[in-house]
Amino acid sequence: MADDIAPEPNEQSILSARSVGTPPIEGLPHPFGVPTMLEMRSLLYLAAMIGLAAVMTTSSIAAPTTTATQLTTRFKAATGEKLVRNKQVSYAGHYVAYDLGVQTPAKKAKWGTFTVYLVTGADVPTEIADLLKNTRTGQPDPKSAGGIYWESGVTIYGTAYWQAKRPYGQNVVVKWIGPSGAKKLDGAWKRLHTALTKATK
Repeated sequence: MADDIAPEPNEQSILSARSVGTPPIEGLPHPFGVPTMLEMRSLLYLAAMIGLAAVMTTSSIAAPTTTATQLTTRFKAATGEKLVRNKQVSYAGHYVAYDLGVQTPAKKAKWGTFTVYLVTGADVPTEIADLLKNTRTGQPDPKSAGGIYWESGVTIYGTAYWQAKRPYGQNVVVKWIGPSGAKKLDGAWKRLHTALTKATK
């Protein structure tokens, strides 16, 4: 009967077991608080997978940027109007500017006067911030209701006006002056706002 009794484990037997990578009993601490190489690799793999999952989750939450084709195609589908590239206002490597081409009294009455900026530079947040800054002071104006930044100005003919600036989606900004030049949002703005909202989804 004495031969059937298993001997008590001692420090030497525990060290021998650990030297060949024998894992500890689940739920119990390691004999000396030191994980095996196999467990270290498992922990590193788990940490890497968690990091990858976090990156993928962040990427999926962020809204995609709008391409030139998407902007022009969606705008025309929503309004029937064609956005025309304005080469004089565009800034290579930073943004492409679009408007309705030659301004007419009918277009001004329906849409006001506006330019849509499609940011193409690498640092989109900085480009957006620069487009929204006050052109005279270089500082951002206070944001008002509807996410609009108002800036006052005077034409070369001495006529005062107010310009509304607003970002859309991830990489689009519009600068708009209403038909009357006043600091108010009218039917022309509402039409433009609806169209740009659809074009940048």
